[in-house]
Amino acid sequence: MKVAFLSYGFGMEVSGSGKYGFYLVKELQKLGVTIDVFNAKFIFKTFGAPMFYLKNAFLRLNDYDIVHSNEGSGIFLRHPCMIDTWHHDYRQSYDVNGLIFQNLEMLQGLKVRHIIVPSYATKNALLRYGFREDKITVIYHGVDHTIFKKKNSSVLLRKKYGLSNDFVIINVGKLIKRKRQIDIINALAGIYDTALILVGEGKEESNIKRIAKEKQVKLIHFRRVPESFLVDLYNIADVYVHTSVLEGFGLTILEAMACGLPIVAYKVADFTKIVQEAGVLLKLCDVRGIRDALFYLKENMAEREKLGQIAQKESAKYTWEKTAKEHLNVYLRVINESQ
Repeated sequence: MKVAFLSYGFGMEVSGSGKYGFYLVKELQKLGVTIDVFNAKFIFKTFGAPMFYLKNAFLRLNDYDIVHSNEGSGIFLRHPCMIDTWHHDYRQSYDVNGLIFQNLEMLQGLKVRHIIVPSYATKNALLRYGFREDKITVIYHGVDHTIFKKKNSSVLLRKKYGLSNDFVIINVGKLIKRKRQIDIINALAGIYDTALILVGEGKEESNIKRIAKEKQVKLIHFRRVPESFLVDLYNIADVYVHTSVLEGFGLTILEAMACGLPIVAYKVADFTKIVQEAGVLLKLCDVRGIRDALFYLKENMAEREKLGQIAQKESAKYTWEKTAKEHLNVYLRVINESQ
C-alpha cells in the first residue's frame, strides 16, 4: 500500500497534530506501508493557510492508494480514496481563524471518503454538523513508552532551576486563550512553596508572564524543548495541570501520565475515559477547584504517588502501534469500498 500524508505541521516539537502525524507515519512504516509526507509548515506560517491549501491542490497523487489529509490539508485536492483527520471542533476555537478553519474542514469533510477523529467528543461534534456516523471512526492517539516514562534523575534538575523545595506543577501546550494557563496562575496565587513550569509559545505569553509576576507565582517558561528534555521536565514535576477548554484528544495528558504524574484538568474531550482514577477532572473554568485539588495534592505525597501509579497503568493502554493498526484498517476499508 502506498499512502500520501499531508500536514501543515509534522514533527515531535510542534503541535499535538504534528506529533500525531510523526508517530503515525513512523508506525505505519513499521507495518510495511509505503508513506510519503507532504509537509509545508514554512509556507503555512509565512503565507497563511490559503497558499498552503492551493499548493497542495496542484500535487499529483494518482499513484497513491490513499491520500490522508491532516486537518484539511488537502481541501482543494481530488483523489478517490481521501481520508481526513479532524482533531476537534474548530468552530469553538474562540477566534475568527477557528471559524474560517472550521468552514474549510466542513468542505473537506463533505468530499472525503472517511474521517478519523481522536475522541468521541469530536465525533459527536461532527454528528451535530450532519455528518453520517458510518463515515467517522474514532481512533485514540498513543504514547511512546520508550521515551515517556518515569525516571529517577530529577534532583539535580530541580536544583538547577531552584525548585528543590517547591511543589512543582507543569503544563505543556500553546500559550493561547483557550488553553487558559492563566487559570493555573490564579489557582496558585498565595499557595506557598509552589512553582509552575510552562512549555509552549503563543500570543498569550506576555500576558501570562505579567499576571504571574503580579500574583507572585514562580514561573519557569520554555518555548520549545526536545522530547528528551520534555520528559525530564515531566519527571521533576509533581502534578500535571491541563486547563484547556477545547481539546481533540489531549496528547500531553497521556505523556504526563506515562511519566507517572497525577492529573488535574477540566473535563473536556474524552478525558474521563483516559484519565480514569488517575487524577481530578473539573468543570470548565473552575479555578477554585484547581486550587483545592492542588493544595490537597501538595499536602498529601502518598496520594500523589498513588495517583501517579494509576496514571502509568492507564497510559499503558495507549500505544502508537495500536493507533497505526487501526488507521491501516480504515485505509483497507476505504480502498475496498471504492472498488
